[in-house]
Parts: sequence; C-alpha cells; structure tokens
Amino acid sequence: MAVKEKSANYDKALKYIFWLFETRDYSEKEICDKLGRNYACPVIDKVIEKLISIKLIDDEKFARQWTEYRLMHNKSKNFVLRELLHKGIKREFALEILKSSPVNEVELAFNSIKSKINKYKKLEPVKAKTKIYQFLSAKGFEYDVIDEIVKKVIKKEEIIDSID
Repeated sequence: MAVKEKSANYDKALKYIFWLFETRDYSEKEICDKLGRNYACPVIDKVIEKLISIKLIDDEKFARQWTEYRLMHNKSKNFVLRELLHKGIKREFALEILKSSPVNEVELAFNSIKSKINKYKKLEPVKAKTKIYQFLSAKGFEYDVIDEIVKKVIKKEEIIDSID
C-alpha cells in the first residue's frame, strides 16, 4: 500500500507541476518550494529528476527568459538580479546574463516614470524630484542613473515630457 501511495503522490505532484508550467516556466528552486508545501522529499526529488530529464526544468534558459522579459518591462538590472537570486539562480550566472544584456539603464528608468510625468508636472519641481528619486530607487535603479533622469526631466524648474 505504501508503494501505491508514493506512486499516487508522485503522479499527483507531476500533474500539479505540469499544470503550473502551462502559464510560465519555473526554476528548480521554485518547483522545490511549491512541492515542499504538500509533498515529502523523496517525491520532490523524483519529480525534479523527471523534469530535468525531459528538459522542462532548465535554470539557465529560465534565467535568460526571465531577464529578457523583466528588462522589456522596465525593471532595473538590480531589480532583476534580486528576483533571479530569489528564484534560486546562482549569483555568478545571473550577473553574467545581466552583463551580456544590451540594455540602457537610463532609458529603462525614463520609461518607468513616463506614465507618471503628468502627475509630477502638477507638483513643485523640488517635490517632483523627490518623488522621482523615491519611485526609481524603489525599482532598483542606481543613484547615478536616477540623477541623470532627474537632470534631464527637470530642466530650469520645469518638467519635460521626453529626454531627447
């Protein structure tokens, strides 16, 4: 009976993981975390082994896709790095991927605040500058990038719409 129960748990866990993969890819750590809530270690190990053998789990591919997607959606490299580390991707590999991506942080930062510019125009330039710093630093942008954006966006005490 114990063998049937283990087999049933394995099948149930595998079915759950296949269901998860219908929406997006996951890292090995994410799968372990999700399965760890309801299944024992031997079942988790067996499922992970199976997923690796059928190439459903590939942390390198996952990290590259995640990085590309997040950078397309105006996330800073620091923000993406934190996400990758949280998802169990090795720091060295995450840094390598981010280093190889041809993304302009200033452009990303500007695209992030573009939708807020009209709101900032209603504020005094000093308050707008503070809001821009707060917003972009929360998104993981570095001080020098934020400073460059502020200098380009707030010219002569006036907020402009583009940085051309």
